[in-house]
Amino acid sequence: MSGYSGEGVRGLFLGILIPSLYLIPLVAVYFLPKDFGFGHRWLVYVGLACAALGLIVWIAGFASLGKRLAVFPGAESLATGGIYRWIRHPVYVGISLNLLGMFLACGSALGLAYLALVVLPLNRFRAKREEQALIENFGDAYRLYRDRTFF
Repeated sequence: MSGYSGEGVRGLFLGILIPSLYLIPLVAVYFLPKDFGFGHRWLVYVGLACAALGLIVWIAGFASLGKRLAVFPGAESLATGGIYRWIRHPVYVGISLNLLGMFLACGSALGLAYLALVVLPLNRFRAKREEQALIENFGDAYRLYRDRTFF
C-alpha cells in the first residue's frame, strides 16, 4: 500500500517520488566506499540476516494481501490473515529491516542516517494516512485489530 491517492500529475509525481525515496539509498550505498560491518565481520552477518528477514516480511506482506493489494486502502475486507495477524504494515516493516540490514552489512553510516531521517518517518507518515482511511472504512473492527498488532 502506498498511502497516497491522486490523479494526474500529482499522482504520477507521488508514484515516482515515493518508490525513489527507497531506492536512492540503495544506489548510493552501491557506489559509495564500503566499510563492511563497520570493521566487524559479525556485523556483516547480522546485517545480511536482518536484510533477509526484511525481504521475507516484505514479500509475506504482499502475498497476504492477495486481491486486497491496492495503491490506497479501499478494500471491502480487512487483511488480518497471514503476516497481518501480527504486523499491520509488514511491507513498511520489511522495507525498513531490509535497508537496516544492508546498511549494517555495508557499513554505511550515511545509509543508516537516511533510514532514520527519511525512510522511517516516511513509513510512519504513510502508515498513519492508511490507518485513517482504514478507520473510516472499518471503524471499531480496525481499532481492535490495531490494538492487538505491532506497527
